[in-house]
Amino acid sequence: MPIDFGFTPEQEELRASVREWCQKEIAPLVDEMEAKEEFNKGLVAKFKKKFLNMWIPKAYGGTEADTVDICIVAEEVGYVCGSCLTLLEVGGLGCLPIVIGGTEEQKKRFLPPIASGEKFYGFALTDEGPGSDPANMKLRAEKKGDEYILNGMKRLISNCDISHSILTFAKTDPSKGARGISAFLIDIGTPGFVVGKRLWGWGIKVHHTNELEFHDCRVPADRLIGKENEGFIYAMKCLDRTRLVLAAGNVGIARASFDIAVKFAQERIAFGKPISENQAISFKLAEIATEIEAARLLAYKAAWLDNKKVRHTTETSMAKWYACELARKSAEAAVKILGGYGWSKDYPVMIHLHDALGFINAQGTTEIHKMVISRAIFD
Repeated sequence: MPIDFGFTPEQEELRASVREWCQKEIAPLVDEMEAKEEFNKGLVAKFKKKFLNMWIPKAYGGTEADTVDICIVAEEVGYVCGSCLTLLEVGGLGCLPIVIGGTEEQKKRFLPPIASGEKFYGFALTDEGPGSDPANMKLRAEKKGDEYILNGMKRLISNCDISHSILTFAKTDPSKGARGISAFLIDIGTPGFVVGKRLWGWGIKVHHTNELEFHDCRVPADRLIGKENEGFIYAMKCLDRTRLVLAAGNVGIARASFDIAVKFAQERIAFGKPISENQAISFKLAEIATEIEAARLLAYKAAWLDNKKVRHTTETSMAKWYACELARKSAEAAVKILGGYGWSKDYPVMIHLHDALGFINAQGTTEIHKMVISRAIFD
């Protein structure tokens, strides 16, 4: 059977159109957004309307794009702006649990506003204490009558500043561990629900991460997504797809740093010749070029498996950690090749480096993904 590693003409057309859109709509705003450390509201509105419908089934107003197409978008967005990559990533995180586990009534109620670009849902899985161990989260949801009462905290929750609601995971049966977690869609402004302090970081700083506080927060029972105690299942199935956004997006970040370094090495003259003619430079770029190709193949293979409805948790972990570590490596190489210019605002390689360092820990650290892979090896 022949193996085809190419994209279809339609996918190549998608890539070209997304690349053009990103250069037109995102690139001119990057410096301003980085300086202000906040998204341009007009850009967010355009982004939601153009891309978030990809996560939504056609029956609820979306385009129901396949995962390879979503990864193509992620790669091109990541190339231009790492922070904007979180709009696509978190946009998927906030709606996919509803797609996966929501009731028909919930899908009809909550998905069309995402598909139309009207709303944006955040995603709150990371807890105050356990962090990478969500099965032991501390946030509690106790059912009383036709309500759930939530108490506890979440931390490092992305894009709260642009979210209308937060898909929040809480323990409804603490005795059952991961099998006692439920998912709730909670509106910003609900009494007892407070978006707490921002956790400032060096990277992906246009997007905000905040603590969330729940103080006797009363949530109607119809905001329980799907079935009680099955939230962890929804979250894990969701992460298998959205981690691929980070994999492909960080291929884009790696490409961006690489392209800057190549151009600089060709133009920079030292000791009478371009520095690209020095093996210390050219060999390093040869390594990065090879690893970019490897990371892209890992990401799109996992996306292809998702399209085929084949379980791909291990392949996704491989793609995510490898691409994120590569983005860091590519940006670090670019900083060194540019020398003093690597620290200059005239070149965005420091932005790429800081963004890559932030994405290494997003949706599971490198060590978490290596743990997933090693378990599969010895299973």
